[in-house]
Amino acid sequence: MKASVLHQYDPELRRTELVIYQEIPDPDPPTGEEVLVQIRAAGVCRTDLHMIAGRDLGIPLAPLPHVLGHENAGEVKAMGADVQGFEIGDKVLCYPFQSNGDSLAERYGIDSQANVRITPGINASGGFCEFVKFPQRSLIKVGRDANLNELAPLGDAGLTAYGAVRKLMGHIRPQDNVVVIGIGGVGHLGAQLLSRLTPGKIFAVDPRESARNLANKTGIENCFESLEELEFLKKDEGTGVRAIIDFFGEEKIPNQALQLLSNQGRYVAVGTGGEVRLSTAELVAREISIVGSFVGTFTDLVEITNLTERGELISEVLTYPLSDANRALQDLAQGKVSGRAVLIPE
Repeated sequence: MKASVLHQYDPELRRTELVIYQEIPDPDPPTGEEVLVQIRAAGVCRTDLHMIAGRDLGIPLAPLPHVLGHENAGEVKAMGADVQGFEIGDKVLCYPFQSNGDSLAERYGIDSQANVRITPGINASGGFCEFVKFPQRSLIKVGRDANLNELAPLGDAGLTAYGAVRKLMGHIRPQDNVVVIGIGGVGHLGAQLLSRLTPGKIFAVDPRESARNLANKTGIENCFESLEELEFLKKDEGTGVRAIIDFFGEEKIPNQALQLLSNQGRYVAVGTGGEVRLSTAELVAREISIVGSFVGTFTDLVEITNLTERGELISEVLTYPLSDANRALQDLAQGKVSGRAVLIPE
């Protein structure tokens, strides 16, 4: 089968050919509860760029050469003898974590924190190829008319956005100001979910005009280039910001965001690369909360998939042929992608 394969790290992302489009062996036939999925759409994530750069993600990664791609959707091609509830040709969305369901974390429904888990594209071969095997418990069957290009990014971007928003449910009140930093592949979903699932007034921040236009397209009216432009929320209205979800998380942004928070406000960090610096005295006196958010649960993915299939959540995508993965990766690195880039195997 054809695949786009990472062979060497490039810390500065300077090479034209970050991955190599080549022939690799097909997976072995599925057995037991395994399902062979023909990949029809694979999302391109900033995590893929971090892996290409050799950046520390805080978890063990697969050795090189490696097939990236942890946002996958496709069709059932073959099944092991013990698979139930699926048929050949079914369209499926792939939950990114594969585990056996036995650990205590999984019993609580938190597969993403299982001690032993496989994540295709991260520590196992991923979906920048034609076929991948998944355990049936990692698959969500979707409708025959489902748009897999739009659904594939939900496997990480959608999960990440929903997981962050859920940490604010019950915290945001109708009069509250809420800020979303970074309206990219994850942020444009997060802003929509906030506006639909919480009662606050949403403000989107992104220096890119294309990103602000995307926010407008998805129903977010209050869009700004920088956090400095939101100082009026604290100075003029005196209320500050009740909650912030930071999908960027780099440079000086986290500490600027903390200064906008009202007392008892909550800052949810999703993007990485920066630092949070705050004295314990200020933390205690202002009673603010700083929360990290990784991804979401299997049931979260089911819920956002249903929202998307019903047209209540817009997943903005830009498609590229799998053979053109390098252009997709470079476009993402250079900020040229509005929404999510998605690779389509030919």
